[in-house]
Amino acid sequence: MTAIRSSKLVGPVSIMLTTMMLALVAPTSLLPVAEAQGQNRLLLLFPVIDQSGSGNADIASRMTDYLQMSMNEVANLTVTEFSRTNPLVLRAVEEGQIRALDLETAVTDPISAIQMGYALKADEVCLATIAAVDTSEDPAKVEILLNGSCYDVMANIDQATMQVAETPAPSNTFGVSGSSAVREGYTGSTEPLMREATRSAARAAAAVLGGVPAEDTHQERPRKDDRSWRWVVAAAVVVGLLVAANSGDDDGNGAPSAQAVPPVPLRLEIETSGIELFWAPPNSTLTLLRYDLQRSTDNGATWNAVPGSQGTVLPDDTVFADFNVVRGQSYRYRIRAQYTTTGPSQWVEFDAVLFPG
Repeated sequence: MTAIRSSKLVGPVSIMLTTMMLALVAPTSLLPVAEAQGQNRLLLLFPVIDQSGSGNADIASRMTDYLQMSMNEVANLTVTEFSRTNPLVLRAVEEGQIRALDLETAVTDPISAIQMGYALKADEVCLATIAAVDTSEDPAKVEILLNGSCYDVMANIDQATMQVAETPAPSNTFGVSGSSAVREGYTGSTEPLMREATRSAARAAAAVLGGVPAEDTHQERPRKDDRSWRWVVAAAVVVGLLVAANSGDDDGNGAPSAQAVPPVPLRLEIETSGIELFWAPPNSTLTLLRYDLQRSTDNGATWNAVPGSQGTVLPDDTVFADFNVVRGQSYRYRIRAQYTTTGPSQWVEFDAVLFPG
């Protein structure tokens, strides 16, 4: 392959279906080449760096996971993480395109990122940093500041010398904040609030990549009853698709697979301002994609995604807090596993619970 040298001489997305459908009707994106060719651009996401000093050992890896999931919802974009377990990366090592040593060192500068992106035939690379984590008490709230830059690989390589620019020009940047909702009287663990803020920041960053102005991502997230689901359905009708307003047993993801082992519900815990769900991961050798969480307020007659979860929870999560609860209301919860190859498992239920009045 042609070697690349560093030189000083050369200078709404939280809703995936909406973005994809509107792109079919009026394609206006920050990724014009991909749209013109009808192909997805490959974005190589490097592990998020935590510079917040928060002391949370898991926040960087969790943010990386949420960021990859959220960015994959952007139209015409496929996101893969630069990691030692990524088959794309392992193949590049076997073929001698990158060194095994490169997997042991964190990539923090755009020149190295672009070099890796070129070796892996990525269209873009992205670097992100957690700049600050603010945790407040009474009322409880967590806010996370996330900064990042994405670079078009070929736009930052001189085609005559195959050298990376001394100062690569980003194709997109984001400086967004994600926050949990304010929890009056909450005395439980901050981990559910931290996860909520992490998801919020990741979705805000993905929204910027999808064309939403950064300032619009700082608006308070609407509650479930205020979401504009009607225009999602309308967009689906325009392109000949049908989106169900209420989620059924298979939610459009296919019937449960006999090979897909479900997770194991463990317990529900009542907190001052919410209900925490705990479960054990499924005993399976299949690759887990995510969990789906639903709840019912009418004794199982209808089921909907737990508010705040968007119906999906990362595969390494084993706890989720539902803060959108009403005192005196009874709730039933259920969970299933989504796998990369077999599809969903059967739904399994937790015990019913009454949120005390």
